[in-house]
Amino acid sequence: MRNLLIIGARGFGRDIYNLALECYGCQKDYQIKGFLDDKKDALDTFCDYAPIVSSVENYIVEDDDVFICALGDIQYKKKYIQMIIDKGGKFISLIHPTAHVNINAKIGIGCIVLNNAFLGSGSIIGDFVLIQISSIIGHDVKIGNYSRVDCHAVCTGGAVLEDEVTIHTSAIINQKVRVRKGATVGAASFVIREVEANSTVYGNPAIKLK
Repeated sequence: MRNLLIIGARGFGRDIYNLALECYGCQKDYQIKGFLDDKKDALDTFCDYAPIVSSVENYIVEDDDVFICALGDIQYKKKYIQMIIDKGGKFISLIHPTAHVNINAKIGIGCIVLNNAFLGSGSIIGDFVLIQISSIIGHDVKIGNYSRVDCHAVCTGGAVLEDEVTIHTSAIINQKVRVRKGATVGAASFVIREVEANSTVYGNPAIKLK
């Protein structure tokens, strides 16, 4: 059995700990070894969690280790995932049992798919992608590496999110619309046209923030 380590022991890390307990693979494919976090006291006021065993920087990867990254900020996420990869570490994906994943949807490595998310037919999810609670990924949607889709967001059929895109809560990406690399879509926005790389859009219809 493999030993799962969660990168990040703050609020989202605690959520991912519970996700890991609820996934079908727990105690079958993996057991939770603990957290990696440089704040040694991050869990001191909480009960019933596995321990913080090390920082990412100081951790020595062991043969049976696997990892999941519970960091919301994309750039920090990339940084610490790369540290573990450089040490020879391997990542797994965690998919909540209530998520609906169509039979021919594809999910990369190191992904997190939370409660009641929907992944449609032909959808392709890259590596290290976060799909939050009750979000909808329509048919034939493509999501690039390190992207993030927050709670109740909707990516309709054929939409494309390139790498490192953030879609905030309850935003809607219209059919076949492309959101370029590094772009951010504000909460509750309706995106009807292409979003430029590294830009932020907000509103209904969504427009670029100056």
